[in-house]
Amino acid sequence: MLSKILNYIGIFLMAVVILLVLPLTLPKLFGIHIFGVLTGSMEPEYPVGCAVYVKEIDFEEIKTGDPITYRLGTDTDLVATHRVVEIDSEQQAFITKGDANQSADVDAVSYSQVVGKVVFQIPLLGRLSACLHTKTGVLACGGVFAAAMVLWVLAEKMKVKESAK
Repeated sequence: MLSKILNYIGIFLMAVVILLVLPLTLPKLFGIHIFGVLTGSMEPEYPVGCAVYVKEIDFEEIKTGDPITYRLGTDTDLVATHRVVEIDSEQQAFITKGDANQSADVDAVSYSQVVGKVVFQIPLLGRLSACLHTKTGVLACGGVFAAAMVLWVLAEKMKVKESAK
């Protein structure tokens, strides 16, 4: 009986790790980038702490009203997600605005800065991702994984002992 309980706890712990990591890794196989939202400029649709899933698309497919994620400059990995309010085809740029902001952004977003269009978001996953990408988060996931493995080994040894009786 104890071996079954240990086995179930091990399965549960492994499922928790998989369920935490899967939404942060699987979409990348399909060319989707994942970013955490750090500011309230796009609230309420994209609240602080959510994760936005961004798909690369052709510039011609981006329309007014689409939320896009773009690099803040050429020498940085920092990105922002704002909504397109105007398209300047001549300058090959988008005028953007955060949903919660009163006015459009001062700087236009050139086509080359665009990472892609936001296709969906998951609340709080951005915060979880930030935690998992710390040393403590990696150690915690590794610890839970190791604990699951230890529980499985113990359960197996108990089963062998029980069947030998």
